[in-house]
Amino acid sequence: MNTLSVTRRAAALAFAVALSACSSTPPEDRPSTQEAPGSQSRPILSADEAQNFVPARYFSSMNKDEAPWAPSSIRLPQQPDFVVGAAGGEGVTHTSVQAAVDAAIAKHSSSRQYIAIQPGEYAGTVYIPASSGSVTLYGTTDNAADVKIVQPLDSEIDVATWRRTVNPSGKYMPGKPAWYMFDNCQSRRAATVGVMCSAVVWSQNSGLQLQNLTIANTLGDSVDASNHQAVALRTDGDKVQLNNVHLLGRQNTFFVTNSDVQNRMLANRQTRTQVTNSYIEGDVDVVAGRGAVVFDNTEFRLVDTRTKEGSVFAPATLPNMFYGFLAINSRFTAAGDNTAQLGRTWDMEASENGYTAGQTSNGQVVIRDSAINEGFNSAKPWGDALGSKRPFAGNVGTKGEKGEMQRDLNDTAANRLWEYNNRGVGSKVVSE
Repeated sequence: MNTLSVTRRAAALAFAVALSACSSTPPEDRPSTQEAPGSQSRPILSADEAQNFVPARYFSSMNKDEAPWAPSSIRLPQQPDFVVGAAGGEGVTHTSVQAAVDAAIAKHSSSRQYIAIQPGEYAGTVYIPASSGSVTLYGTTDNAADVKIVQPLDSEIDVATWRRTVNPSGKYMPGKPAWYMFDNCQSRRAATVGVMCSAVVWSQNSGLQLQNLTIANTLGDSVDASNHQAVALRTDGDKVQLNNVHLLGRQNTFFVTNSDVQNRMLANRQTRTQVTNSYIEGDVDVVAGRGAVVFDNTEFRLVDTRTKEGSVFAPATLPNMFYGFLAINSRFTAAGDNTAQLGRTWDMEASENGYTAGQTSNGQVVIRDSAINEGFNSAKPWGDALGSKRPFAGNVGTKGEKGEMQRDLNDTAANRLWEYNNRGVGSKVVSE
């Protein structure tokens, strides 16, 4: 056999091996094909630009004299301060999660209070007030599904119905720690209770930690997808951590904000949250709000039993804030056939056609180093804005003489929804 034949045979063998490896490797495990600058409908960061979007940046403080928040792993004690479980269970101090929270807050301690929750389903809302000390709630097993906090709540019910649903036996009463939170919602003078009061678990506690549990707004498919928000978890506090937590709902499953998202003065206080090793499920604007949130090794799943036009993120980041939501090393899956979207900005203050550059919220999201499945719309992964309905405007910028990207990543005339180094069928950049 001559040298040429050997060379051709080796080349053919190498091609066959490569082809076999390619066909047997799941699409989400293959190398990324995303290249900067991307397209108008799908802008992609360069490697240099991506260095600006790492967890430390999202955890930095607005106060220049304060060190950045550097969260460490949640550490659980050998002996918790309170134990929630069935009556008569070993070590049980309370049979409801709210009662344990009330007891923890009532101690007025500056030390962290640990609440262990034994396996079981706990029906009813849980409100965790602001306090001098932080609170940790955790399931006693490593399986998040073993502990479930559940309640069906609809943003469109009237206040009287909401009051009867949330407080049937007077667990929220004057003098109890969470009364002011309950009273804030029951005092609303509106036709409906609204999205802000539809949360199953609502926390204003800075330093809150949640681990090994599930929070579910079980309203589910009992209503359509038109304006029926059903929040599982709302957090208003700073330096919040979730690890191995499942959040289940439909619209606005996870709402991250502060104590008054409509108040611009308070809204300038940007809260920070870390979510790790978790699962979040919903259909429309699944993660929404103004906080700075880092999701690491988290699965986002869109269901399509109510609507075929789902979206994962709805950030309402103020224009003077550089960081909103960051998803890294995560997975995005969607049911259906290429109709789901990664997100859209929430121009919170603006009615239709009312967006004002530099004044209206301009949501910020970066999805990087993650897998996106085929259920997402590759041609239009980002939707038009919620509220103002302004069309998505990508920012592809220009390249300098040395090939470097030249663009303002916070251009108020464009959207701040970016990707970098993602893989999977749904990550494809479609030519325009």
